[in-house]
Amino acid sequence: MENDPSEILVAQVERLFQQGTRILDRQQRTYALGKKLRRLSPEMIVEIFRITCQGARLKRPLYQDGLRILSDLRRLTPLLGLDKMSEVYTLARRKDYQDVVRMLGRFPAQRKVGDGAEDEPTEDPVLKEITLGQRKSMARTRDRDLLNRLCHDQNPAVIYNLLQNPHLTVKEVIRIASKRPTNAQVLWVVYRNLRWISYYSVKKALVNNPYSPPQMALSLTHFLLEQDLEDVAEGDLLHPRLQESALDILSERRRQAAKKIAEGEA
Repeated sequence: MENDPSEILVAQVERLFQQGTRILDRQQRTYALGKKLRRLSPEMIVEIFRITCQGARLKRPLYQDGLRILSDLRRLTPLLGLDKMSEVYTLARRKDYQDVVRMLGRFPAQRKVGDGAEDEPTEDPVLKEITLGQRKSMARTRDRDLLNRLCHDQNPAVIYNLLQNPHLTVKEVIRIASKRPTNAQVLWVVYRNLRWISYYSVKKALVNNPYSPPQMALSLTHFLLEQDLEDVAEGDLLHPRLQESALDILSERRRQAAKKIAEGEA
């Protein structure tokens, strides 16, 4: 018997992401996926986004990881082209795929550097006067005090080197991810780091940071536990679309849980 078309499509999406798991470098994984997607029609791409969002809502690891790649629009859009991405967004709106519309919508972070005097990041006054090359080199230090001071640096290249430092701990990474105000590019560096983004506490810190780019925060909400989703939904400092997403994910998980209970009692 032939598979239902939707089952065929789901299998195709899973194969697409399974092939990518062999690539350890996040940038190369995004590039490989982008090359495959640009050969597909906008109609197919929007369905891939929808299926991925649905699977991520139910905390299925393959889809959660796939959504983190799809949400990196700064890297994905140049590979697919603005015209195709615009068509995908238009289709998502037409089909009322709200998860996809939120993911592809161009809206700013709830807060951003430069909004006011209080939104200027604080940096170490001594390190700030040192050249970028020196700070990048310092990021390889074993000195705990210097590591802590470098966590406040606002240059993505310094933070990139810092995240490669084997003496860095998750405590310091959380400090970087939760810093407010902060440069969005610094948060992207944390998000794209395969080692540190695997920690739940780092994901949670990025979601709850109002300076996080929306696509980043939206993709990470799918990893959160129920209590943390409730906190996001009620978080006055967070973007309304992020709150909507948290509520939608909660509703879907509770619906699925109720369905399993009903099936068990039947």
